[in-house]
Amino acid sequence: MPKNDSQLCNAGIHEFVFGGELVREAEYLEFWAKLGFVPVLEGELKASQAQSFYGHHSALRSIRLQHLGCNSYQTGYVRLQLWTELRNEGLGNGRAIECGSRWMGMYTHDVLQLHDSFTSAASKQRWNLKVTPVINAPLQNPPPAVDFDQPFVGLRELLVFGNDFRLAFIQRAGFDRPGFGTFDDSLPYKNTEGSHANVVQPANSFSTEFYKTVFGLDTAPYGDAHDSGDEPPTIAALGLKQGEIFHVERIKQPNCPSGLIQVYSSYVEGADNRDLSRPGSRNLCAYSVQVSDIDELSRRVSVQGGVINNTSKFDEFGQAALCFCAPDGYSWLATTMQKEEFDE
Repeated sequence: MPKNDSQLCNAGIHEFVFGGELVREAEYLEFWAKLGFVPVLEGELKASQAQSFYGHHSALRSIRLQHLGCNSYQTGYVRLQLWTELRNEGLGNGRAIECGSRWMGMYTHDVLQLHDSFTSAASKQRWNLKVTPVINAPLQNPPPAVDFDQPFVGLRELLVFGNDFRLAFIQRAGFDRPGFGTFDDSLPYKNTEGSHANVVQPANSFSTEFYKTVFGLDTAPYGDAHDSGDEPPTIAALGLKQGEIFHVERIKQPNCPSGLIQVYSSYVEGADNRDLSRPGSRNLCAYSVQVSDIDELSRRVSVQGGVINNTSKFDEFGQAALCFCAPDGYSWLATTMQKEEFDE
């Protein structure tokens, strides 16, 4: 049972769910292995079973991938959902700040290496990539001048969006801070597990109340709700249009420093891509959380205005699970956790 009346989750984002084609399984596994994600669990659903759980009539094979850092808090896994037939082509390399947009964040100790490698892949027309320049985001505002006696202090960021993945890589420069993932420096790109998820809500409708009430999340340190979009690094990283200001807040489980959620809502109307961002779609299509009581979560989701999608009770891994839409239209999965895991 939960440790208190409100806490159903003891960690942040458990999985980042990516949809793809069954015939490309080996290619996907090779890609994720470069970032340190290896298979640890497999499962399947027949087309009729997938229809009952995900609302998409296609045979499904799924593989859970684990990074070394996932062991720290049971967060940041990847779930590959390999479909015989996809629902749609997904978010692709579309703009970040559009309703329905998602991307998977990871920290790295070598963002330049990643930039060079993905730029090379893009030049060879692999994955239909959109690769941003490496963006410097100073920690101080206004930023101090940078010279030999006063090096840059802040974040270096890189967004890599393609047909099959939407990733953000962040490197701290000149400072350190606990949390946001566990680094594996034995990897070519010295990256963490999935450290944070992103949710872009419809324009002018910002709210984190559902996630705080249902999941028990709180505002993260340095993540208070605020307006953004007029800083040159942010404009460059997110490809913002002139005057495209948005509201954003970072939220987290109180006792878990990874698996955070960043919630955005623009003040400018734009495209609605939520139908491209649900199970059965190509690319990043859902996030999952682990909970101690799936029935209580179902009740809370319904009371707080969410919609339960599944009529069957078990996902492709044979776990008691829930597939639902939050009031902002984002698709989520929830699975049960082992009692001993929750009580640790």
